[in-house]
Amino acid sequence: MRTFLAISVPDEVRMLAQETKEKIAAARVNIKWVEYENYHLTVKFLGDVTDEKVQQIRKLMQTVGDNCPAFQLRINGLGFFPNRFRPRIIWLGMGGELDKAQFLGNRVDNYLYELGFEPEKQHRFHLTLGRIRCDIDTAKTLERAAASKMNPISFTVDEFYLMESILRPEGPVYKRIDSFKLNG
Repeated sequence: MRTFLAISVPDEVRMLAQETKEKIAAARVNIKWVEYENYHLTVKFLGDVTDEKVQQIRKLMQTVGDNCPAFQLRINGLGFFPNRFRPRIIWLGMGGELDKAQFLGNRVDNYLYELGFEPEKQHRFHLTLGRIRCDIDTAKTLERAAASKMNPISFTVDEFYLMESILRPEGPVYKRIDSFKLNG
């Protein structure tokens, strides 16, 4: 089963993401957009894991949640991977208590290392809006979009989720396997 760990975002953030997406899409840019119901912040992509390993992950992530505090994040503007000159991914960046978000990411890495998962080089919490099929006009449109002001919506992160990603021709479907409260 294809899995990842994620932070859900509130409807207010989903609506801002959707509005941003619609403004950019109006310029007829070539982007494969993430669907509204699939918006999330990835903590760690795990890939294909067995049912047995899923059970081990669930136990370990319960311990992580018990030892990590809740924290505040806020939307911090539009960004691109790898960079704005050759964008491939368009995303909403995060600000706020990033030290606590990093603490969660590092704890996840530390606990999952014993199951054979490699740690992330750096946790860059973001909400992916779409995957760009870039041309010059798309890059110019995205540059203008990045310069526009955005409401700094804040939200509390008090749990994270183990998710299954089911790949379908029309796009991925995400299914929640388990949730882990941040009680630390």
